[in-house]
Amino acid sequence: MAHFLTKRIQFLRCCGAITLLLTVTAAQAQLRYGFKTGLNFAHIEGPSELNAAGANLESWKSLTGFHIGLVLGYRINDYFGLRGELLYTKRGAKYTFEGESYRIFRFDGGSIASTGNSRYLINVNNAYLDLPVLAYGRWKDFELSAGAYLGLMVQSIGDGSLTYTGGRTTSLQNAISDLEFNLDYNFRKDEPGGGESGQTVTVKVDAKTVEMPKTLGAYYDYTEDKGKLFNSIDYGMVAGLSYYMSRSLFLGLRLQYGLADITNNSADLAKARTEANGNLIYRNDKDRNMVIQASVGFSF
Repeated sequence: MAHFLTKRIQFLRCCGAITLLLTVTAAQAQLRYGFKTGLNFAHIEGPSELNAAGANLESWKSLTGFHIGLVLGYRINDYFGLRGELLYTKRGAKYTFEGESYRIFRFDGGSIASTGNSRYLINVNNAYLDLPVLAYGRWKDFELSAGAYLGLMVQSIGDGSLTYTGGRTTSLQNAISDLEFNLDYNFRKDEPGGGESGQTVTVKVDAKTVEMPKTLGAYYDYTEDKGKLFNSIDYGMVAGLSYYMSRSLFLGLRLQYGLADITNNSADLAKARTEANGNLIYRNDKDRNMVIQASVGFSF
């Protein structure tokens, strides 16, 4: 009897091991790993500052970036499944501001305000680690997918130029010579009033001679630390279409629609005007990321 029980236990253990092996094998068969890379055609969407006549002063145009990362898919059946991705992705926009504006010239012991026309040209490049999670449906060689994404910013920089023309002081209405500056922004690291001190621009403002850096930082015009312009977290919805050229190689096109306000309202400085007493104005509006992704990928 004891010998029979021993054999039975051994048989059950063997059956359990085989069942576990088959379960793991089946689960692995349902999982597919891979990678993808491609281009981002990105811009930022938000309301524009207006001039006195109500015309727009700002525009955001598309900027080309890229994405690269890993893909993990779980096949529920031959037609449906789930997919998660971990992507390093760059998005942003080509920003332009052109029209009536101001410039405040600061020096030891005071400041002088002026009005004129500014032209900002800035390429904004923001890098994120994105985690999209999607459900997909497959029909022959085509696949439709939709879901949501969460992005964590890892870098935020910008570069460009600023031209200030037609400037006149608000006190004596003295004309100010036209000014040109380089813009070199690190939105995560720059300090208020910061700029590169190597090359300078000398300006005659009323009875004062003011020296300014030729290259301005992201927060040069700020009088205090208001935080970083771009928020660290982005999120939104995604939807796309993929075509499988083979069982493993695919091409994809995806729309990424941001729902988060990516700018910090406390640090979003208005460029068109100040308050009547000369205090700076910060804008309470919503700016969001919009991206079209074109990808090529491979899954195992």
